[in-house]
Amino acid sequence: MLLSSSSAAIDESIKVSEAVNGNGLDAGVPYSEQLIAFTEAAHRVDETLPVARENLIAVVGEEGMVDAAITAAVFRSLNIAADSSGIRIDDEWEEIAAHLAMETAANEFPTAANSPNIENLIHSINNG
Repeated sequence: MLLSSSSAAIDESIKVSEAVNGNGLDAGVPYSEQLIAFTEAAHRVDETLPVARENLIAVVGEEGMVDAAITAAVFRSLNIAADSSGIRIDDEWEEIAAHLAMETAANEFPTAANSPNIENLIHSINNG
């Protein structure tokens, strides 16, 4: 996972599950709760986005919010480009993604519905 790899690159250690579950300050990711809320709202583009944007600006400033928006957009665009071009994620990656989603509770976010294969794997792991 990029967060883990980038942390290692700067000689930092991070517990991804704590960062995703809103305990980011303890894991070395300040404002993780606001960052996650903003990212989720940005992907849904619903009525929660203005509030999430303002909450993020309150803790990281407008430039920080713009950086977060750019980062979310880049990751989203990579997924869209891969989906549009027909690039298939191999079965091994799906299994890794399913386990990572369960470890971090990322499968509990509404945008998890965008990955039905991962959801199906999680369901089979939990019921198998």
